[in-house]
Amino acid sequence: MNKCTRILNCSVSNMVGVKLLSAKANIFSPEALLTEDTIDRTIKKIQHMKVAQRPLTEENSKRAAVLIPLCLVKDELSLLYTLRNADLKRHKGQVSFPGGMADPTDDSLRTTALRETEEEIGVCRKDVTVWGEGNIYVGKEFSVLPVVGYLGKIEVEKMKVNPDEVAEVFTVPLKHFVDPANCKHTQFRFKGSCYVIPAYVNAKHRIWGITALLTHIFLTAFIPDYYRHKVYLIKPIKAAL
Repeated sequence: MNKCTRILNCSVSNMVGVKLLSAKANIFSPEALLTEDTIDRTIKKIQHMKVAQRPLTEENSKRAAVLIPLCLVKDELSLLYTLRNADLKRHKGQVSFPGGMADPTDDSLRTTALRETEEEIGVCRKDVTVWGEGNIYVGKEFSVLPVVGYLGKIEVEKMKVNPDEVAEVFTVPLKHFVDPANCKHTQFRFKGSCYVIPAYVNAKHRIWGITALLTHIFLTAFIPDYYRHKVYLIKPIKAAL
């Protein structure tokens, strides 16, 4: 192979690599994903998705709602998360979606999610394009309704964050979640039942708990062709007799 042929082959290889990277980036573009059909399909899948849950008891029957906020950050579709203030009484220092407990003045749990989002990170409810709601999921201390909404283009550093509730706002691009190296799981037991939920690493903060579960449900419904993370139950090893 002469020098000219080697140079030509390298150039072709580089061009192919650039095109593949460009194609992968376009997969998660607003033009590709924010279509009416995709939005309708996503909400329907979320509403029909079934997951193993804790039993509903008096301790966890209180209602709460969160917003699963899809947004555009530097031309990348991303999910927005908050890091809760370390001085809070409940779930301090944990990663969560914007949201909180229902207030008697809320006319619906959707209102709860939008009100709490405005209080926590300063996004007015009129600026949230609500796609729909999922099912209520039973947690350890409350039952939560996920509301899916699109915030459009945002700049995190310009958000009016309530420091009494939120220590930090951060976003994670969708492409981060399709890398298997960033997707893990945790397993725990509760009153004789075993539960496995996803966990996400290598972002600014570790995402786990019910926030990770809701992330998994949303991604499974929204980008099923690219998000392939499966959560399997690992049975405990029995001691030999």
